[in-house]
Order: sequence, then C-alpha cells, then structure tokens
Amino acid sequence: MKKVIKINTALFFLAVVALACTTKSLPDDRGKKPGPDTEKADPDPKYQLTSALEAGTALSGKSYNEINTYMKSFGFDYSEHANCSGGYGGHADGVHCSVVKDADLDKYVFRFDIHIDPVIDGDRCSAGTVDRQRNEMKSATNNTTWAKVQGNWDEWQVLEWKFRLPKGFQPTSSFCHIHQLKAQDGPNHGSPLITITPRAGSNGSNKRMQIIHSVDGAGTGKGIIVDNIPLADFEDEWVQVREEMHYTHNGYYSCKITRVRDGKVLIDFKDTNIDLWRSGSSYIRSKYGIYRSLAGGKLDQTPVGQSPLLKNESLWLADFKVYEKNTNPDPGQPHN
Repeated sequence: MKKVIKINTALFFLAVVALACTTKSLPDDRGKKPGPDTEKADPDPKYQLTSALEAGTALSGKSYNEINTYMKSFGFDYSEHANCSGGYGGHADGVHCSVVKDADLDKYVFRFDIHIDPVIDGDRCSAGTVDRQRNEMKSATNNTTWAKVQGNWDEWQVLEWKFRLPKGFQPTSSFCHIHQLKAQDGPNHGSPLITITPRAGSNGSNKRMQIIHSVDGAGTGKGIIVDNIPLADFEDEWVQVREEMHYTHNGYYSCKITRVRDGKVLIDFKDTNIDLWRSGSSYIRSKYGIYRSLAGGKLDQTPVGQSPLLKNESLWLADFKVYEKNTNPDPGQPHN
C-alpha cells in the first residue's frame, strides 16, 4: 500500500512539473489588444516589400504640389484633384489634400477633402466628365521605375492601408469609390476591376459598404461581390485593409478589413477564380481617395442639379504598404 502511495505521489509531482513547463512555453497574450498591426503581411516568405508610404511630420501645412512630390519618391502620386483651372469644377485655391496629426493613431496621416461648398469640385477640370468629382492619389503612372508597385500580368500583390470615414459620411445610390484597382491602358480600361464603394438608397438610407468587380462589360464580371456591410461600422473608425491579388484572367482576390480599435473583422472576402485582368493592358494601378458621381448633376449646366444628399466629405488615409511575388520580368508589355 505504501508503494502505491509513493508511486501515485511521484506521478502527481511529474504531472505538475510538466504542466508548469507547458504553461511557461505558451505566449502570454492577456491584455493585448487584437489588431492588424500585429499581423505579418503574408506568411509566404516569397513576398517582398516594394514600397511603404506614410505621411511625414514635415508635410504638415504643405501644398498639394509638395505632397505630390513626396508621394512620388515612394511610387505614388497625387495628381487627380480639383486644384486646377479651366474646364469645369476647378477649385484652384481649395485644400483637397493635407497632412494632419491623428489623435487615435498618434501620427500624421493624409486627409482628403471633396467639396460641394463653396465650389462644386469637378474631375480635374475635365470637360468630358462633368457628371462626377474626383480627389484621388494613386500608384505612379510609371511602369518602368515603379513597376514594383503596379499589378503586372501573372504577379501576386498584397496591398495594406488604413482609412477612416467621418461620422455621417453620406453616399448616394450612384457610385462613390474610395478605392480602385484599375487598368492603366488598353482598349478595355474604362471601368475599374475592383472598387470599395460606400452606397445608399435613393433617399440616403441603407448606408452600406460594397466591393464591386467589373471586367468592362465582359461576361466574366461578377458585379457586387460584397454588399450590405453597415457603413456605421466604419464611421469615425480607423480600419486596416489587406488585399491580395493574382493578376490573371483566372485570378485571385481577397480583402480583409479589420477595425483597428477593437480588432473586429468587418469584411473577410476571398475568390480563388476571378478575372483580374483587362485584355490589352500592361498593368493595374491602385487608387485611393473620393471619386463620386454628382448623382444627376452636371457641372456644365446651371443649376448643376446634383443630388441634395451630397455635401462636403473627408477621408483619412495612412500606412500604405505594397508587397509583391512572382515578379513579371518584362512588366512593360501589354497582355491579353
């Protein structure tokens, strides 16, 4: 009987020691706030970081031209805005892009503004697109030096970035894109491949976030691939976006959007067989900002007649990162 007690005591002691060792080997995540900043861009080591853009302190108070020059050194540019003259919708003395300190992120970020008052901003003063407004930054229109930030044929790419919409952001039933993946050239580059699009009903209700896929009218376009994500979940909140693409006709697209404050996943979408190319194009560029319809209005008529829902709006952007793998060795060549 004493032997049995001794053996049981010894086994109990060994079990306690083993449990203690196992517990020590586990990471202690208690008290850590879930969030995308702790995640790696991709577990695949073949991905290489090709560019990282943040708003710098020195840009605070600088003009749009200086912001554009700064972005160009990272493979982006800021050239599609209403700081122009001639044509329609010019607002040459307006502030459409600025760098401001954000209290939540505790860093400087880009702020994009589009106006109905005092001037109805247009689309780069264009006389051919008087039914819309545009204020966007994009990957540089340059597929030589900056091919590494573009989506080239058969390449895999990851885009990471953050955005924040203000409380009360009001879309209409017409388009209002805050992000686009769009072919730069070729005969089928009119509409974007992918958009992230706030949308509302005709009376301004049912505000929601969509992701839309288009192949310029081809039968492979899937239309709205994400819908009915309440816009209220995004308002006045920073969110982290992570997109992954394989740029082919039988391509791949995923988009995960996570709220920074509490780690809540708002969108988690993946399609492993999606047409992610435009025949005849040489590359796909990424765009960020506010590009919206005047929803019935036209800048070449008086009154313009835009939707009464439209008002001045803002969008904050931060922390852009571009990753690439399976790099195309000849990215300048168009591909069908």
